[in-house]
Amino acid sequence: MNHQTRPPIVAILGHVDHGKTTLLDYIRKAHIAAKEAGGITQSIGAYQATFKDKLLTFIDTPGHAAFSKMRSRGASVADIAVLVVSSDDGVMPQTIESIKHIQAAGIPFVVAINKIDKEGANPELPKAQLTEHQVFVEGYGGNTPFVLISGKTGKNVDQLLETILLLSELEELESKNQSPLNAPIIESQLDPKRGALVSAIVKEGTMNVGDTIYVGTLETKVRALIDYTGSQIKQALPSTPIQILGFKDVPAVGEIITSISTPVVANYHSPLQSTEFDPSTPHLNIILRTDTIGSLEALKGSFASEINLLSASTGDVTESDILLASTTNSLVLAFGVKVGSSVTKLAETEGVTIKSYKIIYELLEYIEKKVFKLMEPTIDEEVLGQGTILKVFDINGDHIGGTRVDSGKISVGDTIHLKRGEVTKEAKIRNLRIGKNDVKEVATGSECGVFFSPNLDIREKDVIIPYKKLKTDD
Repeated sequence: MNHQTRPPIVAILGHVDHGKTTLLDYIRKAHIAAKEAGGITQSIGAYQATFKDKLLTFIDTPGHAAFSKMRSRGASVADIAVLVVSSDDGVMPQTIESIKHIQAAGIPFVVAINKIDKEGANPELPKAQLTEHQVFVEGYGGNTPFVLISGKTGKNVDQLLETILLLSELEELESKNQSPLNAPIIESQLDPKRGALVSAIVKEGTMNVGDTIYVGTLETKVRALIDYTGSQIKQALPSTPIQILGFKDVPAVGEIITSISTPVVANYHSPLQSTEFDPSTPHLNIILRTDTIGSLEALKGSFASEINLLSASTGDVTESDILLASTTNSLVLAFGVKVGSSVTKLAETEGVTIKSYKIIYELLEYIEKKVFKLMEPTIDEEVLGQGTILKVFDINGDHIGGTRVDSGKISVGDTIHLKRGEVTKEAKIRNLRIGKNDVKEVATGSECGVFFSPNLDIREKDVIIPYKKLKTDD
């Protein structure tokens, strides 16, 4: 019996800076008609490309470690994954995490070994390293397909798309346009002019303008559907990425839009207060505003324990935020949102600092420096020991240093210097583990897993130096 097939939904995963965005941008430019390309709505989080007269839907999953939850959701929405690994860096912490997401989703994938045009590229390095994580590519004991590409120049990208189409044919993706609606939300945000904007991909069923849809028991009427080019459409079939207008509130990323009410109450976002900190310890009061719930989740999950998050919500910074910051001595962080002139003037009057960012790494680096200032050591320090990181593990977003204690001892709560050549960073030891057991301290000659606060980017051969401040008479 012949079934109508639908376009494959493809997630691009991998470590930060390994070229996912460059690859997506190349596909977008090369395989989307020029008249459409100018109007693409970046915030939709997905787009469609045509290759050999066949449609493919791509989910743009952010690469930073903070976006672990979103990458996991991306893999679960997708039919096929592309694991991007740089041919010069090889397998890195988020590569490993991406492999786990793909394996958990149980979907077929292709390895794209990227940056083959770069000096020092060694495509055999990632192939060999992947075997340590149960990924066996062709020629290395398995049949997982791989393609050597350059997302920058476009070399072999067509071959990669060929492989995706082949995997899609093997999956026999049936277009269930008559089935009940199933559309996972991949992004959501509050727009000051248009209200709640919700991006989703229809996996099953059909969505029409005027339909009544549900997230949990909460009902919404579809006022408008916008496709990835920014054009309004009347109907969305399976595998179509869309932005939906009509929601009164902003539902959470990962919720499922259905055509019938379900007893599970949807997780709508509202500003929340943070209580998970000890007010007796040095801390920073933060008021956070972000463009999307995905960004909000990512940032909240990356803040150190020294951060007291007084308020966290989507949307532009308001005068109320400034007044709250003034009375609580808080810093206002704005990620991807506007700060109006009236808000800026009020902040100046009230002596409130607003920091605006569009890149998550820059915001986190700023916060990291502010946290280091809280525990800045004096010139007089007593070194308590020294350890060397032998291996780096990534578990549930935590970067854990498999460490050998070379001298003295390392204890939970120690303030440490993390040295890499001439570069020194500051942190605290949040937890120590030997095997599966948590321990309070580890002595010379023993090995342990070290958890840091903040969750530093650590590497093999980094040196850990715990110290305590010496009291000075003045």
